Amino acid sequence: MATAKGISVGELSRKTGVSTATINFYVNQDLLPHPVKTARTRALYRPQMVERIARIKDFQDRGLPLAVIARILDNPNPAAELGLSGTPTRTTRGPVSLADYLEQTGIDRDVLARLIEADILRPGRDESGLVFDRADLAAGRATARLLSEGVEIDMILRHNEFQPVSRAEAHFLAEHLAEAMQFEPSQRKATAARAAFATLRDYMRLRELETAYPDWDQPSR
Repeated sequence: MATAKGISVGELSRKTGVSTATINFYVNQDLLPHPVKTARTRALYRPQMVERIARIKDFQDRGLPLAVIARILDNPNPAAELGLSGTPTRTTRGPVSLADYLEQTGIDRDVLARLIEADILRPGRDESGLVFDRADLAAGRATARLLSEGVEIDMILRHNEFQPVSRAEAHFLAEHLAEAMQFEPSQRKATAARAAFATLRDYMRLRELETAYPDWDQPSR
């Protein structure tokens, strides 16, 4: 029930689609301020908490862990809070045209279109059309390699199902970059940290693969 002073936890739950248990959890995690007690068994939340919970949910949908959300929730520039604002961490796009991209990667237009449609590949665009950077080239070549090894395109497109995992790892990488470049922000530091992070994550994936599938690298009979 809404009043001039605020809204009840039940009303907040209905307005946000978040359970009362989750709202209480957010409060315990300091993501929401404690409600104002109006009686022994009654408390009211400020109406602005509807928007705040929507922001929390948006960050969660992007894969951010709650510890990171707590740090950036009240900051209009999350990148600045992580220490990444204005730091070059991405190669500049182009000048690799569509024709050059197809030639250099070996994938065909249909595969490229399906990768873009699935939001797996994200090229840039300028007045001439699609443009690709070195990361796009590496992803295209990796796709071509998988196809040449017998992995079907439908399997490759399933990488889209793991976008939440990719987003979570991206934010985890951002935290690594922020610490690595805290005192010496540079492209060299960013590149080195990204490479080391990728190696460590790949190692952990490999160990999980070996645990779940001990004979994964043995030829099938």
